[in-house]
Amino acid sequence: MKKALLLIPALVLVFISCSKKSDKPLRYFEVGISSQQENWRDTSFVVATSNERLIAKISEQLKKPVAQRQILTGELVKGNGGYNKNASHSFGWHFKENNWSLTDMSIEIYDGRAYSDLDLNPNYWFNQMKRFAPWSSYIKREIPKP
Repeated sequence: MKKALLLIPALVLVFISCSKKSDKPLRYFEVGISSQQENWRDTSFVVATSNERLIAKISEQLKKPVAQRQILTGELVKGNGGYNKNASHSFGWHFKENNWSLTDMSIEIYDGRAYSDLDLNPNYWFNQMKRFAPWSSYIKREIPKP
């Protein structure tokens, strides 16, 4: 019994150290859409990460022509996170920070438009899809915190 009681403080310390947020600041990136969009709100959105590997990959992507850049895929979270917007429009969603990536392809059901699909039909995206991977997306540029 005494050994079990001695383990409790150690487990608490492990839990606290694992649950700490990253000390690294978030960096913000504008995502462009390479296909023609009827609604201006579908032309871009903003993502954030502090993941150093992803940031290095983004730096490499920005050196490539737009047509050769990878698309984004990520887990959806409600709310704009304080930064996901296009001009004056704040989206009702954002990619979960550090839980999105760049990829060459994604399945079609995750393809969509930032405003016309996600903002106008959030229940479907949050309750059924839970992810978003617009096929014509690419990292356009790094931006200061919006």
